[in-house]
Amino acid sequence: MPVDGNGSTSRTLAFKIGVLLAVTNTAIGAAQPVLTRYAALRLDPMLFCEGAVVVASLCTLPLLYVRGELRYLTDRRYAGRLFLMAMSGTVATSLTLIYGLRHIDAVAGVILLQAEPVYSLILATMVVGERPTGRQILATLTILVGIGSVFWAGGGVFSPIYATLLIFLTPLFWQTAHVLGLRIMPPLTPVSITAGRFVYAAAVFTPVFLLFDRHAMGELADPRLAAVVVVTGFLVYFLSALTWYGAISRLSLSWTTALVVPGVPLLSISMAVAFLGERPTLRMVIGALVAISGVLALVLGADPHRKHTAPIEAAEAIHQPLS
Repeated sequence: MPVDGNGSTSRTLAFKIGVLLAVTNTAIGAAQPVLTRYAALRLDPMLFCEGAVVVASLCTLPLLYVRGELRYLTDRRYAGRLFLMAMSGTVATSLTLIYGLRHIDAVAGVILLQAEPVYSLILATMVVGERPTGRQILATLTILVGIGSVFWAGGGVFSPIYATLLIFLTPLFWQTAHVLGLRIMPPLTPVSITAGRFVYAAAVFTPVFLLFDRHAMGELADPRLAAVVVVTGFLVYFLSALTWYGAISRLSLSWTTALVVPGVPLLSISMAVAFLGERPTLRMVIGALVAISGVLALVLGADPHRKHTAPIEAAEAIHQPLS
């Protein structure tokens, strides 16, 4: 069957824009563990979470208004799912990262976050009912071996264990939010999805902060700490979410994840060394590289384009088969 010229051109353009957004997201995402670690050692955790989310919300609302999409935030068809996305992808991940990185350094945290494609495969198996191929299983085991090699080396890298578990679970909450978002995108745009996540998260964080931690507000008198909150809210929350949803609205989720995830640790480790003065051990570097190789194995040979047929899209939202 001949390929329609206009359709092929649109598909190619969507792919190029999606890749550009994914690369941008990689650079932004690399800053998250470093900024969060910096804040975790200097700021009240709830102040940091609430402040960053409020900044992100203030960035999204004017954009939503200009686009005429404010109504979607309270639309009964989407409000429930947007709230669940906010709870999973923003509230839960903000808390697990800030409390985990209070005790574990950024480099170790970056290694733990490499588990994200593993959760993608698990969700594909449990929710959609896909059967993983031998190649997928081998790649997943490789990722876990990379993380485990650092864990079993000892030396207190992943201590205390509860902080390790908090960071290790963070990608599961991210993946859950991604799946929820793809179910309503379209009709919602990446801007609406981004706004929904942060507005509803702010609605949760703000009353809790005012009730229990408002005394910590004085910490923002330090301009450096205030700048960290603003930069995190704008760059890591708002711009990162916008580029991410823009990418996965054009590319498959698993392919985008596997494109972004390997680049983030390399940049993050470099930033942790440059800005936090951290020094990864040889075992940590080797473990990170082993985990990255497993991530790459999951994407090689996969179709990067996002499918739009409804039954297929449900599976595509979680994991792209490699067979």
